[in-house]
Amino acid sequence: KADFETMPGNVHAPFAVFTQTMGSSVPLIYSGQEEPVSRAIRFFDKDTITFGQYKREAFYKTLLSLRKNNAALASNASFKKENVGDETAVYAYTRQKGDKKVLVILNLSAKPQNILVNNATLHGEPKNIFSGAKEKISALPFTMQPWAYLVYEY
Repeated sequence: KADFETMPGNVHAPFAVFTQTMGSSVPLIYSGQEEPVSRAIRFFDKDTITFGQYKREAFYKTLLSLRKNNAALASNASFKKENVGDETAVYAYTRQKGDKKVLVILNLSAKPQNILVNNATLHGEPKNIFSGAKEKISALPFTMQPWAYLVYEY
């Protein structure tokens, strides 16, 4: 099955962020994911993929650039799970190596989730890698939309 078939629409993105930022991972981007190709790709037979939309190109380019250029996502960087909300719906963690740190918050549910970052070492104004803007992280709660993802670079 194609990833778009098993994780359609908004469901795809937080899981893609997870595969690119999780500790001890070797992320892969399969043929057609950046398009996206919404049908299953045949294995062991030639299967021509027609590209032209590249709807996920910027998304994957941002993730791959972060992974390449930030030591916090190196294979030997630390991994720490963070509790920021309902752990049955929200998965959050930090990766760190030296003075480089990345915070990832994933809403893996179809419902809005209340988020509260209690870890004071994460408070400040890190850069949201997707918007490029610095955003304030504090002890004030906020809401994440269904299937939303946040990746902050410190």
